[in-house]
Parts: sequence; structure tokens; C-alpha cells
Amino acid sequence: MFVDTEAWVALNNKKDSYHQVAIRANKEFLDNGYFYVTSNFVLNETFTLLRYDAGHKKAVDFGHEIKYFITIRKIQVLYINQSLMYNAFDLFEKYSDKNFSFTDCTSFILMESFGINKAFSFDKHFEQYKFIRLPII
Repeated sequence: MFVDTEAWVALNNKKDSYHQVAIRANKEFLDNGYFYVTSNFVLNETFTLLRYDAGHKKAVDFGHEIKYFITIRKIQVLYINQSLMYNAFDLFEKYSDKNFSFTDCTSFILMESFGINKAFSFDKHFEQYKFIRLPII
């Protein structure tokens, strides 16, 4: 399952309106054996939003947690290379009628490339593009 910025932020910021929903969903997903995949662009957004909304310490704590989970192979971070970036830009350009962020487009390209059809996210754009967005709210 691909984990989007909004899920990471909700899991790590008690002030987020989806915090409790994210905590329950995360437990359910992990109990059901989901493996998490995310991207360096998503992590970049998450660090920035946590820094601004929850403080520097929370962003740093999140970084330590991500490093730990990478080390024990509980999550995989996918990286946007030049080819993926160009493909994401093509999507970004094509969907002028949607409010997809560029990071959304990189996530969509990665998910397609790796055959991932589910996203842990609170962002409706994943549904608009054709993915299954969980949790259902």
C-alpha cells in the first residue's frame, strides 16, 4: 500500500483532524499484513508540513521513525528519477482540470509503475485518478 503525505501527517500530528482515524486505520492495515511503500517526494512534503504544523522536534522524530522502519524493512522508499519525473510532469500538464499537486502526480506514476492500486491517504485525488483510497471516510 502506498502511503501519502496526508496519512503520514495525520499519523504524526495529534492536531490533525484525521489523527484518530489514521491511528485506527494504520493498526488495521498493519494487522492485515499490508506493507508500506512511499516516496522521497512524499517524505519531503511530510517533513515540511510536520515542521510547520507540529514543530521541528515532531518532524525530526518522524525522520528517526522512518529511518528505523527502512532499516528493519517495514517500509520501502521509492525514488523519483528523471524519467519518472518527466512522466509525472506529463500527467501534471494533462490534468489541468484537476488540482493534482506535482507530488500527487509522482505518486500516481510510481503506483502505476509498481502495480500498487491502494493508497493510505485522505486525499481524494487518488480516487479521482483511479486508485483505491483507504481508509474509507
